[in-house]
Amino acid sequence: MKIAIVQFNPELFDVKNNLKKALGLMEDSSAKLFVLPELAFSGYLFKTKDEIFEVAKLNDLVEKEIEDFSKRKGSAIVFGFPEKEGDTLYNSSMIVFPNGRKRIYRKTHLFFEEKKFFVAGNTGFFVEEFKGIKIGLAICFDWFFPESFRTLALMGADVIAHSANLVMPYCQSSNVYASLQNKVYIATANRWGKDENGEKVLEFTGKSQITSPKGEVLVQAPKDKDAILEVDVHPELSRNKHLNDLNDIFEDRKPKFYRL
Repeated sequence: MKIAIVQFNPELFDVKNNLKKALGLMEDSSAKLFVLPELAFSGYLFKTKDEIFEVAKLNDLVEKEIEDFSKRKGSAIVFGFPEKEGDTLYNSSMIVFPNGRKRIYRKTHLFFEEKKFFVAGNTGFFVEEFKGIKIGLAICFDWFFPESFRTLALMGADVIAHSANLVMPYCQSSNVYASLQNKVYIATANRWGKDENGEKVLEFTGKSQITSPKGEVLVQAPKDKDAILEVDVHPELSRNKHLNDLNDIFEDRKPKFYRL
């Protein structure tokens, strides 16, 4: 299957134009799985919950546009958004399928000031299958906890759709080893540019990338440009957990010794 990561620079609070920009980047691609950044259309740097609730009013519009695009292209799409459930906010991602089916993942590990606005996710990790490929979802800071990607790999994920708004410089290098240690593809869709909200400023690291079960960087975007990057994934590589004739990285695990 051909998969694609989408990197762009969303403008804070400008949901409609950010959505238009992302769909425009995706239009000419023949990928069957698109992965977009965390909080892809709202921007990231919030000062109050009210700001998040305001952009969340457009969630239905975003979902409808993504559903229509997914159906027309025959592709699955993963994107991050601020999910509202009553008075509770989650930093979430959604996978949308061409038949209209969808499923939401809520970010398990919140980063820094996200804890002021969002509640830690309660969905847990899961894997969905599409066109013979098993897809797991993760969001940004989940990468910092080895258990996140290991759990998805143990669940059978061939590809981890990792939507991100990275501000630290470590993830791209770390994911090379996470892919190797779990023998899984990791598709990290990051954003680039800055968010400025009053006196607050955050700069994002770009360099969206896809790493392979062999620990290879298959593609990597620039630090500071819009990009859509595609690769063909081969599930036989992610499902073969043998490192050599005598070592299977999952069968060789010793969980009874990993407990405190």
